[in-house]
Amino acid sequence: MRAIAPLLALAAVAPCAAHAASLYEGRVIVTGTDGRSRPDGFARALAQALAKVAGNPALATDPRVAALAPAAPGFVRTFAYLDRMSDMPRRDEQGTRDRPYDLIVSFDPGMVDAVVAGLGEAPWRGERPLLWVRVQVHRGAVEFPLTADADQDERQRGALLAAGERFGLLIGLPPSDHLTAPAPSGAVPVSGTLTWSDADAGWVAEWRMTWRGREHSWGTRGTGFDAAFRDLVGGAARVLSGAGG
Repeated sequence: MRAIAPLLALAAVAPCAAHAASLYEGRVIVTGTDGRSRPDGFARALAQALAKVAGNPALATDPRVAALAPAAPGFVRTFAYLDRMSDMPRRDEQGTRDRPYDLIVSFDPGMVDAVVAGLGEAPWRGERPLLWVRVQVHRGAVEFPLTADADQDERQRGALLAAGERFGLLIGLPPSDHLTAPAPSGAVPVSGTLTWSDADAGWVAEWRMTWRGREHSWGTRGTGFDAAFRDLVGGAARVLSGAGG
């Protein structure tokens, strides 16, 4: 992975999200570590990996990908579980069976590439640029910029970085004491607003970026901020990969 510019040492960056090996991974939440939820977890993780490799978030919900679910175990190279409640004591049903875990699945790259091609897509090759993200968050009378280090936006920042990992893109945010700093060399600026709407019972997100001389804008409404940031990063991936036309 390339070196990070000095300014990015102060910025939030999704660790190793753009590393080639991680492009062929999916990460999903399952219940327990036994075999009950594993097949479904493999299928959902495979859908993530296909979308990440192609740079096209639409593949994650493509019916053709859903039809691959029974075959998903055959694509798996390795998998591991991470306990989402590791800081809480185990007791009764929370011992193993009903406890939530992150299931991290690594798939065979050749098999994934072949499926992507079979779906009429092309694997997104080459180095993926860093997204330099500027977001203004509005909720009632409260307004603040999303930054790399402020306490008030910790949960939103975590959701944005998770979205970067999901789509195989590094995410950079300006530190709170350098809000007007320019994007690092080679980074792609993405900006927008995240506004709470009582009428929509969720967040309204509006995003925009310029790529190769063309303006792009997209958004979503009535969602949680996790989904809003997946919309941000997924939309940017679609533009950068060429999957968006």
